[in-house]
Amino acid sequence: MLNISISKLLTTRAVWMLGLGALVLGGVASGQANRPDATLDELVVEVQALRAEMNQAAATSIRAQLLVGRLQMEDQRIAGVVRDLEAVQADLLANAQSRADAATKLKTLEEAVLGAANDVREEAEKQLNAAKAAAQQADRRQQALKRRESSLAKELQEDQARWQQVNARLENFEQAIPDK
Repeated sequence: MLNISISKLLTTRAVWMLGLGALVLGGVASGQANRPDATLDELVVEVQALRAEMNQAAATSIRAQLLVGRLQMEDQRIAGVVRDLEAVQADLLANAQSRADAATKLKTLEEAVLGAANDVREEAEKQLNAAKAAAQQADRRQQALKRRESSLAKELQEDQARWQQVNARLENFEQAIPDK
């Protein structure tokens, strides 16, 4: 056994080395085969993260659009209430003038009835009663207009409060968006 030739020993040793080398190369090749899988996994994770970010951006955009829409709606509502309030206030002024005119006419007719002769007195009393009815009508209209004005003023306050709430939410939303 000792007579085994050195060349045979080298050959056996070379076969072992080649086998060992093949195993090492196989392991490296196997590691490289796993490496693309790891890269693919990383890409899948990155794509999922991008999708999540895009979904979040879309949801954020929708929320912002809804808030802006609500703010515009409140602006329109406030503008409508302001127009109605201004119209009622103009009606109040006109009715107040009408009431003042009716009061003046009423006073004049009362004096006319007191100083009128019997034959004209009946006609003056009819005019006086008509003037009293007109004055009462103006008073009722004034009260109705005052109630309407009060109602519109309250509605305006509520709409302005809602507008401020929506605006505050929009400002908070804007501040929550990171600067890029």
